[in-house]
Amino acid sequence: MEGAVENQLQADPAVRDIWEHLQKAKGLTPHAARACITAVFIHHFFPVLKDHQPFHQEAYLRSLRLIATDVSKVRRNDPCPCGSGIKFKRCCAPYKDSFGVFPLAGALDLGHGAYPEAELEATVDPLDPIFRLEARVHIAAYMESHHDSEGALTVLKENIALAETYKGGIFLKDAWQHYLLLCQNHTEFRKEGLRAINHLLSLVKTDREKGTLLCDKGDRLSGMGDLEAAKAEYAKLFMTFPNFSQGRLRYASMLFKQERKQDAKKVLTDLLSETHIDRETRWDAIALLDDLGVDVDEYMAQDLVDDLDEDLEENLDEDLKEKLDGELDDER
Repeated sequence: MEGAVENQLQADPAVRDIWEHLQKAKGLTPHAARACITAVFIHHFFPVLKDHQPFHQEAYLRSLRLIATDVSKVRRNDPCPCGSGIKFKRCCAPYKDSFGVFPLAGALDLGHGAYPEAELEATVDPLDPIFRLEARVHIAAYMESHHDSEGALTVLKENIALAETYKGGIFLKDAWQHYLLLCQNHTEFRKEGLRAINHLLSLVKTDREKGTLLCDKGDRLSGMGDLEAAKAEYAKLFMTFPNFSQGRLRYASMLFKQERKQDAKKVLTDLLSETHIDRETRWDAIALLDDLGVDVDEYMAQDLVDDLDEDLEENLDEDLKEKLDGELDDER
C-alpha cells in the first residue's frame, strides 16, 4: 500500500502537495506523512479490492485534505467537511479516525505493533518489505472486520511468502502466528490452522511454545471430530514435555468438552497431586474440577496452607536478615 502511495507522490501533484504540507505544517517526517496518506488510501481502495468497484480519485483527494483536521464535532447529518456536498455520515464519517496524525514513521493508522517498532523506526527505505509485512496484518484485520475472512486469509498468505525471503526469514514465525490467529477465529479454516501449527512447530524454540502448539493441534483435531488423532497429539505432548502442566490442564478441558467427565476428573486429580505444578495452573485446575461437580474444599484449603507457609518463610527470612545485619553492624 505504501508502494502505491509512493507512486501517487511521483505521479499526482495533488497528493504530493498534501504530503509536503503535512511535513511543513505538522512537522512530520516523510515516512510519517506517507503513512497518514496511506491510512486514508486503504479505506478508499478497500472497495476496489473487495467488490471490484471503481476507484474514486476526487473523493480520495477530498478525504486527504481532511488529514490533521478535527472532525470530532461534526455531526452525522452535517455536510461533510471534505466539500462533497453530501452528509458526513454518507461520506467521510466511516473512516474519520484516519484523519489523525501519527508521527511514528511507516506505521499505518490502521494500527501498528504487529512487527517490532524498533525495526520500523530504523528502516530508512519507505518501500522496505517490513512496511508491507506490517501493513498487511492490519489490512487483513480490516477485511476480517468487514466479513471478508477469505480475503484476509489471502493477504496473510502473501505475508508468509514475503517473510520467507525477507532478511533470512527472521519474521517468518510472526507471519505464521498472524495466519494461525485468523484461522483460530474461524471454524472453516481449521485445516489451514493445522497447517500453520505444523509450520510453527518447526520454527519455535522454547518447550513452552512447542507444548502450547501441540495443545492447539490436539484441540483443533478434536474440534474437527478426529478424537483419536487429538488424543495422539496429547500423548506425544506428555511424552515429550512431561512437566508441561498446562498441557494436562488443556487435555482435561478437551475431555470436558467431549463430555468425558470421569476421564477429565482423573487427569485433573493426578495433575493436582504433582509438586511441580505452578500456582496459576493449579487454580485453573481446581476451577475446572469445581465445574465438574467435584468438592474442591480440600484443594483450596491446602492452597491456603501453602500460602501461609510461604508468608511465614518470607517473614522468617526477613527477620533473619535483619538480625544478621544487626550483628554485622555491632561487629563493625
